[in-house]
Amino acid sequence: MVYPSSFLIHSATLTHTVDAGAAATGEPLTAEATVMTVKCRFISPEESRGPAYFSSSPKVILPAGTVVSEGDTLASTVLGFAGTFQIGPVKQIYEIAQNVVSHISCEITAAAATGGS
Repeated sequence: MVYPSSFLIHSATLTHTVDAGAAATGEPLTAEATVMTVKCRFISPEESRGPAYFSSSPKVILPAGTVVSEGDTLASTVLGFAGTFQIGPVKQIYEIAQNVVSHISCEITAAAATGGS
């Protein structure tokens, strides 16, 4: 079963960038390719102080098929996640025992988060 769209209770603006090669000086060139509004779900970081200390990063869940790469930006006005975030590692989550992508999980870091209002 694919991650139900009813669980994607937030929306944000995703800016996907692509590599446009390198300048004559060797510096990488990037060009914004796509800006789109996506349904998503923000997940707060978790922390556990059991026998072993455990901490996770904030994440965003995106629908399967979303074009996203590490380094893209995500802008949100969701309370607690208002601001601009940079996409970290991107993982496609598969259904158990099937070759079907359920959803995409991305770690996010605050590029200019404001905390919401």
